[in-house]
Amino acid sequence: MDQFLQTQLPAVQELISSSISLSRERNLNRLLNKIVRSARRLCHADAGSIYILDGTKTQLHLEVFQSETATISISALPPVSLFIEKQPNMANICCYCAFSGKVINIPDAYQYSGFNFTELYERDLKTGYHSKSVLAAPLRNHEDTTIGVLELVNAVNPFSGDITSFPQDVENLVSAFASHAAVAIDNVQLIEKNRRLIEILDNTNRSLEQENQNLRNRLKKRDRFSLIIGKSPGMGRVFDLMEKVLNSDVTVLITGETGSGKELIAKAIHHNGHRRNGDFVAINCASLPENLLESELFGYVKGAFTGANTDKKGLLEVAGNGTLFMDEIGDMPLHLQAKLLRVLQEGEMRPLGSSRSIKVTPRIIAATHRDLKNMTESGDFREDLYYRLYVFPIELPPLKERKEDIPLLLHHFLKKYSDRYQKNITEFSPSSLQALLEYDYPGNIRELKNIVERMVLLADDKSPVLPELIPDYVRDKVASKPTPCFSTSLAGSIKVMVNEFEASIIRENLQLLNWNQTRVAQKLGIPRRTLIDKMNRFDIKRPIA
Repeated sequence: MDQFLQTQLPAVQELISSSISLSRERNLNRLLNKIVRSARRLCHADAGSIYILDGTKTQLHLEVFQSETATISISALPPVSLFIEKQPNMANICCYCAFSGKVINIPDAYQYSGFNFTELYERDLKTGYHSKSVLAAPLRNHEDTTIGVLELVNAVNPFSGDITSFPQDVENLVSAFASHAAVAIDNVQLIEKNRRLIEILDNTNRSLEQENQNLRNRLKKRDRFSLIIGKSPGMGRVFDLMEKVLNSDVTVLITGETGSGKELIAKAIHHNGHRRNGDFVAINCASLPENLLESELFGYVKGAFTGANTDKKGLLEVAGNGTLFMDEIGDMPLHLQAKLLRVLQEGEMRPLGSSRSIKVTPRIIAATHRDLKNMTESGDFREDLYYRLYVFPIELPPLKERKEDIPLLLHHFLKKYSDRYQKNITEFSPSSLQALLEYDYPGNIRELKNIVERMVLLADDKSPVLPELIPDYVRDKVASKPTPCFSTSLAGSIKVMVNEFEASIIRENLQLLNWNQTRVAQKLGIPRRTLIDKMNRFDIKRPIA
C-alpha cells in the first residue's frame, strides 16, 4: 500500500487535477498548452506536442510544441498527411496512432525501424534537439472519433534526470488522460463553433433586418408612387430623385421626350409632398398664344385691356401654397421668361394692368422635351432662368430605354380599357405581345396607351388581342427591323454563333413571358434546371427593378 501511494497516487492526483483544470478552460490555444504541460508532468516527459485533425480530415497540424531545452517555430513545420497516394500513411507514428486508436510506445526512435521518423529527424536537425523515447496517444472524443494525437518525447528519470524510455505501466494512464483531454478539446471546439455560428447568425440577422428595412422603404416608395408604372433601373433612379425632393420647395425641372409621363411625375411629387393639401395647377406653355399665356399666368386687373371687365387671378396666385406645373416651358416667349424669373427670385409678380406687385408662394415644377441648354446658347431661352429652373433636374427615360416596363404598361392599359368599354379581354396573343414588345414607341407612354385603347375597341369580347389589330405602322416598323446579326469574329466559329442565337432566343422568351422561368422552359421544351444552367452560362440576368 505504501509503495502504491509513493508511485501511483501522485499520478492519480495529477490526472484528477489536470482533468478538472482542462474541463474549465474555454480558450482552445490555452487548453492545448495545458494538455501538453499536464501530460509532460504526468509522464515526466522533457518535450510534448499536439497534432489536431483539420477540417478535411486528411492532415494533422502541429498546434503546440513544448520543451525545456528546445524551441521551434510551429509554422515552419508542414502538416502531416494522413494519406499517401490515397492509402493510409501507416509509416508515420502519429498517423498510425490516429488510425489504430492505440497508444504507441517507442523506447528509441533512432534505433527503431518500424516507423518512418523523417519528420522527427528533421525537427531535431532544426532545433538541435535529440529525440529518443517517443510516446503517442490518440485523442478520441466521446463519439470515439480521433480528433488529434498527443505526442510525448524523452522520458526523464525523476531521480537521476537521465533520458530513458517511457514505462509500460504509464500507457494506460496516458490513454485515460488523452480521453479526458479529447473531450475537453471537443467541447471547446464545439463552443467555439457555436460562437462563430451565433456570430454569423447575428450578422445574418442584422443583414436581413437591413434588407427588410430597405425592402420596406422600397415598398413604401412604390406604394407612394403606385400610380406610376415602372420597375426598370431608369425608373428606379427617377423614384429615388422624387423621394428626395418631396418635402422641399426647390424648383424641379422634369425633362424627357413627349409622352413620357412628365405631368404624372409632377402630380406624384405634389400629392406625396408637404404641399399635398394645396392645389395642383397645370398649364401648357406651348398650347396658348403669348398674350393669353401671360394673362393666365399672371392674371389681370379690371380695365387692363379690352374685355377685362373684372379682376382675374393668375395661376401663380391661384396655386397658392400648392404646386404650379408648367409644361413645355421651353416654348415660353422670352419676355414672359423675364417675368417668371422675377417670380422665382423674389416670390412676387405684377398682374397685367396693375401698379403693384403681390406675393405668390407656389412650388414651381417645370417640364420640357426640348434641350434648354442648347436653347440658351442660341438665345432662345434665358440663361439665368435656365439655371433657376435647373436646381433639381429629373430626366425621364424614353420608353425604348425601359423595355422591362413595356409588358407592365401593356397589361395595365389592357385592363383599364377593357373595364372602360366593358369587355372581358385579359391577354394579348403571344405573337401580338412579341410585336408590341419589339416596337420602340417614339410617342412613348402616350402612344402605347392609344395603341392599346384602339386594339381593345377593335377586339372581340372574351378573345385575346390578335396581331391583325395592331396598327399597320407598328407592324411595318417591327417587320422592317434588321434581323439580329450574330458575331463571326472568332474565325466563323459555328459554336459561338449557335450560342449567341440560343442566348437571344432565351432572352426574348424571358422578356415575353415576364421572366417566368417555368413557362419559358415549357415553351422551349427543356427542363427548368437546363434553362437556369443556360442563363448562368450566357450570363442572362433579369434587370433589377
